Amino acid sequence: MRKILIASLSLISVMLFTGCNNSSKPQIFYFNYRYIGIREGRTVKFYDTKDQKTWNYSPGKDFVSPESVDEVFHFIGPYIGALDGRTVKFYKTNAQGTWDYATGKDLTSPADIDNVFHFSGNAIGIRKGRTIRFAETHKDGKWSPGIFKDFTSPTDVDGAFSPLSNYIGIRNGRTIKFYSITGQGSWTYIAGRDFTSPDDVDDICYLNTGTMGVLNGRTIKFYRVNDKGAWAYNAGGDFSF
Repeated sequence: MRKILIASLSLISVMLFTGCNNSSKPQIFYFNYRYIGIREGRTVKFYDTKDQKTWNYSPGKDFVSPESVDEVFHFIGPYIGALDGRTVKFYKTNAQGTWDYATGKDLTSPADIDNVFHFSGNAIGIRKGRTIRFAETHKDGKWSPGIFKDFTSPTDVDGAFSPLSNYIGIRNGRTIKFYSITGQGSWTYIAGRDFTSPDDVDDICYLNTGTMGVLNGRTIKFYRVNDKGAWAYNAGGDFSF
């Protein structure tokens, strides 16, 4: 009996330790068409580049959430959204790098959220499992179901993001497939644009330069589509933090 109890406690310890490791992994996102934000715990630090090769920390711009955070994403302009459970709160920065809570703009989902991202205009994508539904905000700060049709992936989903308005990227393991929405509201798979990372993938961010950042551990490698329509690695541009 004592051996069984010790074994059970050991298993629980391993599970708890593994869970802590997973939750402590860094997250990356592209902010305001200029910075890469790196979130660790409740804190986001921002890094800037002038040549897409050397990234420099921007002091005085850190965002520190007053609450726990599951994910942070760039919304519109100087706004970011911070997901905690089923609630997304929004914060706005100014020219001095000070962050203020945007009162009255919270979004609370009736269902659990696996990840959330800015999709187009005032709309965000909210993923649970394989399905993404959309919500849009209004001038009064209230949220309503978006005009876009729900998207359901034919495969498992480890993460979702929007590289451009009306497009989504769906990550399953090391592979990302891209989809676009037609004028009739249907979702269409974009053949020939799949990206498969040679390394493990912890997170993805898409820069407005057409470059995709792929996080593995504490290193971001960058890729972009070349003249032949294939994803090519940007040698010499790795960013380690």
